Amino acid sequence: MIYMHFESPPTPHFISAGEALYRRGDRHKKRSSIGVFDMLFVVSGRLYLMEENQHYIIDENQLLILSPDKIHQGYKLCDSETKFYWLHMGCAGSYYESEHLHPAKKIVNKSLFRDTMFYITLPKYIQLTEEKGKLLRSFIEPLLMFSINKYSNATEKFRTRLNPLQQQQHFLNILNLLNTDSKFSNAPDDLAAEIMQYMQNHYHTSFTMQDLARKFNFHPVHMIRCMKNSYHVTPIQALTTIRLEKGKKLLLTTAMSVQDISEAVGFSSCSYFIKQFKAAYHTTPSQFRQEIQSHF
Repeated sequence: MIYMHFESPPTPHFISAGEALYRRGDRHKKRSSIGVFDMLFVVSGRLYLMEENQHYIIDENQLLILSPDKIHQGYKLCDSETKFYWLHMGCAGSYYESEHLHPAKKIVNKSLFRDTMFYITLPKYIQLTEEKGKLLRSFIEPLLMFSINKYSNATEKFRTRLNPLQQQQHFLNILNLLNTDSKFSNAPDDLAAEIMQYMQNHYHTSFTMQDLARKFNFHPVHMIRCMKNSYHVTPIQALTTIRLEKGKKLLLTTAMSVQDISEAVGFSSCSYFIKQFKAAYHTTPSQFRQEIQSHF
């Protein structure tokens, strides 16, 4: 997934919004460097959009945000009647696109005398749930100022009931609904706890940091940082410790062989299990078992 990170303040701001009804066989016009972000949300039907060389299919309750400095156009005719909302927004600050959620050089220090920088992070292309789709429509509809109808080949302008400040308030509701940054930037301890719980439940299976990154939808560097801040270990170090503790318990409570125990707790080889066990407990698994049994 691609994310759009907006450095704030200043926050992105609302410019204009409208609805469009396309007939079967209509196509979105080609536009180049329009200077504003173009948010498209399909209410019904399907749009085929291309930005530079990237192709998108936007179905019902799907949203796409087009960048202000790129070429976009319809690459295929609509194959059914399609209704969608469009919203133009601006941003006086800097922004960048990334495959990673965690923005670089994030500043979180509070101050009484200067702005505190934060990021608003929006998904570039996303499928919304039915519930979120309805909520998004409720935020956009009061902002509608134009109606484009391909059947009549006309554009109608509405008289908005909202003053400019009210428009921005509605737009902030949209940003808050779509913003994904709050899911991680304000709760690194929660993320670390989720990672730790996942490893406690799945220690016996084989997975890598990349697998964890895909599972939690965070960049590995951010996950490692959260784990170090909360538990003072990396995820891999924590996983190794969990596996060793589980292995030690099996040595005490079962007659399983060292080979079988190493496989049961998720180690890729018995020799690696023995090596890690000795490094942690200064004895081999077999010696540990013998020492414990000698006391009984």
